[in-house]
Amino acid sequence: MDWIAWDDTLDTGHAGMDADHKELAELFNLLRDAVERGAGKAACAQVLDDIIRRAQTHFELEQRLMTQHRYPKAEQHAAEHAMLIGQALDYREGFDMDSATARSALMRFPEVWLAFHILFSDKELAAFLARTRDTPGEQ
Repeated sequence: MDWIAWDDTLDTGHAGMDADHKELAELFNLLRDAVERGAGKAACAQVLDDIIRRAQTHFELEQRLMTQHRYPKAEQHAAEHAMLIGQALDYREGFDMDSATARSALMRFPEVWLAFHILFSDKELAAFLARTRDTPGEQ
């Protein structure tokens, strides 16, 4: 069973953002699998590193889109990205497979880190981008 089951509720309607989000969901599911099979700290840390790198690349895409289209909430959205990366780096630094607290935090990590951001911030950004695309002279 996937940790993050991709469904229509997570689609933003922006093909590039959705492709990145799906890839991130797959990485989170790999992390869950690694934890469940007891893959060890090094293997889990590698997947966490992959998640962080992929997220940073994805956030750069969103930053470009927000700048290009003059998104009015760009500063707030960028601050959220910085917070998410900071949380991920903090989590990565303190990651300990043997800690019940770390495992508990791990179970909440993708929900807060990925799903919440998509459902609220990214869907709002994608809707704005769709409106600017559909407005003459606002390409």
